[in-house]
Amino acid sequence: MKLDGEDGVLEHYLIDVDNNLGDLTLVSYTQRLGVLVRLLRDLCQVSGLEQVTVLHLRQCVQHLLTSPVEFVPRHGRKTDDGEKLSVVTVKAYIRVWKAFFSWCYQEELIDINPAARLKHPKAPKRIRPAFTAEHIEKMLAVCDTSTPVGFRDHVILLLLLDTGMRIAEISSLHVSDVHDRYIKVMGKGRKEREIGIYPEMSKLLWKYIHKHRKPDDPAEAALFIGKGQPLHPGGVHTIIKRIQKLSGLEDIKFSAHVFRHTFAKMYLDSGGDLFKLSREMGHSDVNITKTYLEDFGSSEARKDHNSFSPLAGIQIRKGAKRIKASDG
Repeated sequence: MKLDGEDGVLEHYLIDVDNNLGDLTLVSYTQRLGVLVRLLRDLCQVSGLEQVTVLHLRQCVQHLLTSPVEFVPRHGRKTDDGEKLSVVTVKAYIRVWKAFFSWCYQEELIDINPAARLKHPKAPKRIRPAFTAEHIEKMLAVCDTSTPVGFRDHVILLLLLDTGMRIAEISSLHVSDVHDRYIKVMGKGRKEREIGIYPEMSKLLWKYIHKHRKPDDPAEAALFIGKGQPLHPGGVHTIIKRIQKLSGLEDIKFSAHVFRHTFAKMYLDSGGDLFKLSREMGHSDVNITKTYLEDFGSSEARKDHNSFSPLAGIQIRKGAKRIKASDG
């Protein structure tokens, strides 16, 4: 069976998983599997599914790790000359490749899964960047809330901080998803979840919807509007980058994921439950959420020591008077 092209295995795989993947995730799968097909063809001279071995896949992984890339599909930007994919990005490629071959095996298209023994390269441990209270104050200060655009940007910033939502989730919100105490979000894999919102956030959303939201079509369902039309992920990204420049924070990492990291860190700093955080962030496994604990240092952990110490529920008596040896 041929891997790609009309009636190829890849085409049927993408059709089968389409219902379980969000639009952006499907685009990512298509791109990463397309890279695999090209590498197998150009490096390994392999074009048939049954021909693929784990050695071929390891050769493809090594190529991604060591060879400069001409284009990385991140917001459509071109890479610098000689730039290579990070280990984290290569691991993302491998996850998609593994999912594809696992599907092929389950569908009985192959007798052996060549990706079963394909290992992920070890990525260096990174500190997940997070915004400080000072950073947040500077961002909010550049939003002119007396204008519809400034008020919208102000609300988007606070919603990112209050919920830890992804850019794609923010841009896909509808007015009907906003409730007094929570927001309904369509996350990865088209899984719907509810995220609680702070009371002040609820007020700001109500004011935005009823005063500052100005769609060209009164029947428009999208929550966030830009120039009369629904705001897409690229529009949210542009807003974030503009705020970074205006607030003078160009020397720090600044992205929607940093807002997500900030939400998780502050949630845990405040004593929030890890399992509940995992559900609000839309993680399929609590182990994914545990990665945010890597930045949760001992200095933060000790702050709540008195509240959770085993001694908190014990009536401690003063030590008994020391008995002199001569009294015995």
